[in-house]
Amino acid sequence: MRVIKLFILGILLASGLAATAQAPPPGSSEQALKEAYVPDDGKPTQGRAEAPPSGWRALGSMLLVLGLAGGGLWAFRRWGAKRLPGSGGSRLNVEETLALGDRRYVSILRADDEKFLIALGPQGVTLLARLDSVEAGGPADFGQALAREAEITTPMPVRDMEALMRGERP
Repeated sequence: MRVIKLFILGILLASGLAATAQAPPPGSSEQALKEAYVPDDGKPTQGRAEAPPSGWRALGSMLLVLGLAGGGLWAFRRWGAKRLPGSGGSRLNVEETLALGDRRYVSILRADDEKFLIALGPQGVTLLARLDSVEAGGPADFGQALAREAEITTPMPVRDMEALMRGERP
């Protein structure tokens, strides 16, 4: 039993010696790494005449980065936010919004010179009323206003609704 163990150990040692004997010769990069370091050889070298790390330098770098980030945020708010989708334009604005709870809202929407009262909810958007301003000469009495609102709330084709929103009668 001991003889077999010694025999196996001998085979392992012999194969290990054979593997190291067959190693390829070192390449040019390995030889260059083994050469002695000469500081004045004319090659660019890192670490030559470097100042030790400074707290002032780190503070200045941090202030520079924060200044660039703040300037970028200011410029984005000033000029860039208007170009994002959903930011609206100059002709369409939400003037006021009231939250009713449970993801339901009532908003006043201004399109050009007209105002609309809309309801927003999980089911979608609903036109509640077209708001006539005092300057536009709204209905003179309650009966006219009621007739107009009853006319708006009845279902109608999209073309007729667009014409109504433009101020034309279908």
